[in-house]
Amino acid sequence: GKGVVITRPEKQADDLAKLLIKEGANPISFPTIKIVPPPSWCELDAAIKNLEGYDWLIFTSANGVAFFFERLFAKKKDIRDLKGIKICCIGPATAQQVANRGIKVDLVPQKFISEGILESFARTNLKGKKILLARAAEARDVLPEGLKKLGAHVDVATVYVTVNSGKKKNELEDLFKENQVDVITFTSSSTVYNFNKIAGSGFKLPSGVKIACIGPVTAAAAKKAGFPVDIHQEEYTMEGLVDALKRFYETQISKTKCIEICKSNNP
Repeated sequence: GKGVVITRPEKQADDLAKLLIKEGANPISFPTIKIVPPPSWCELDAAIKNLEGYDWLIFTSANGVAFFFERLFAKKKDIRDLKGIKICCIGPATAQQVANRGIKVDLVPQKFISEGILESFARTNLKGKKILLARAAEARDVLPEGLKKLGAHVDVATVYVTVNSGKKKNELEDLFKENQVDVITFTSSSTVYNFNKIAGSGFKLPSGVKIACIGPVTAAAAKKAGFPVDIHQEEYTMEGLVDALKRFYETQISKTKCIEICKSNNP
């Protein structure tokens, strides 16, 4: 079984770990980030107070959904207050979180990134429409800027913050010392950024250790950080990432077998 490092927060690591175990891999939890509530709820509270004024509600992550609904209920509102508001989710995992609460999702783009949402909305008349975007504090501005260009009025509410997990450099070094690591998986640009912070400036990726990324934004962040992206999954799903890992190692194995066969045929 390949040793696969999961850099996602502990709470979210479970889904990926289960899929990896099913495929015979050995998941190694090394969260580089943790998800915490925002320092202030004022943006979201103001939006919740005037919910009926919105035409669309956009979620860009499963975490965003969880924090939004927690706060909605804390403010003595419930899902009936979302009546008449269309919901857009960045990808299937986020949409599933909304569906689990008994709410219909109106739009999931074909590409599970901000640009994908914009492409989906390009065919819709957004002139004068009010959109609430519930997301992380440190998100890119591609989405709100793009929606404004399409004529929408956009309110951005910070519903959670991504912070460093507090893991130490020596804990990371110990992982590599034991030679258990075959792959490091990155599932968001913040997992890459915070891995680098923990690893420190002199960090060299041990030879033979592969890097796997989910989605083009994460892959770009990994390349920017100087990592080779060996395994890349365009689709932003955990299943997709595990499939990509599987495919990568199956090809490696068949290549190795072929080399061995060729060698034995040419003594």
